[in-house]
Amino acid sequence: MVQRARFYDLLSVLATAVVVVLATAYAEIVYVYDLTTLVVCVILPLVLGSLFMYARKSRVMLYAFLSIIWAALDDRPIFFDSVLTWPEVTRFHPFIPRLLMNVIIHGLTLVFLYLAVREASKGSRSSFWRAPRVLVPAFAFLVFAYLQNLPLAAIQDVVQAGANPASWYPFDLVSKVLAVACLFVTLKEASRLKAHGPGKRD
Repeated sequence: MVQRARFYDLLSVLATAVVVVLATAYAEIVYVYDLTTLVVCVILPLVLGSLFMYARKSRVMLYAFLSIIWAALDDRPIFFDSVLTWPEVTRFHPFIPRLLMNVIIHGLTLVFLYLAVREASKGSRSSFWRAPRVLVPAFAFLVFAYLQNLPLAAIQDVVQAGANPASWYPFDLVSKVLAVACLFVTLKEASRLKAHGPGKRD
């Protein structure tokens, strides 16, 4: 029974990943930013991914998905952080609208990461706020999820060369895979806090 549940969990994750990859491929191929792009590349992955995770009746999986999806939508080729400037998304981005969207996107990631960790550690006597084995991979998740935003020369050279898919996608793929791995470790460690037994958390 447990193995079957894990198999279905894996199917849900794979189905969600396929939807996100197809949405990304559509955005890269079409490279037009209008209502259709918003529906196909943003709304559809959000809705289908949430449904796949909700079908597993796991709030942890749902919140985990909703914590990382924003990083996948953030930059090339979907450029959701510039949605307020569509269809001029490939031109110079007005500073305030893009800054506002980045604040919202990062905020959503933080909120759903918190909810995922809280749900995974529910029933623990230990507060995950004081658990380094949870906080360290959680911080690493945030770093890798938004690695393109770090003000390091080597990273920004790749970002600025983002018009070339050959340089951008390997960088983006590796960073997102590492982010998913760190998120998995974070939630795994948070769930282990339950070993301390039920009790009130801070």
